[in-house]
Amino acid sequence: MGKAIIAAVVTLIAGYVGMVIGAELMHGFVDLGIIIAVAVMGAFVIYFNEKKK
Repeated sequence: MGKAIIAAVVTLIAGYVGMVIGAELMHGFVDLGIIIAVAVMGAFVIYFNEKKK
């Protein structure tokens, strides 16, 4: 359960940072936060599945 909470918190932070970067540096492209959040969560899923085996 601890891994899931850590993954969720890191994903939220990465999504927020991506949203801020998209809004400030890319002139309103706040969807960058969603893209980064999905990529981070996908990386966590792959990492945790590989670690199980």
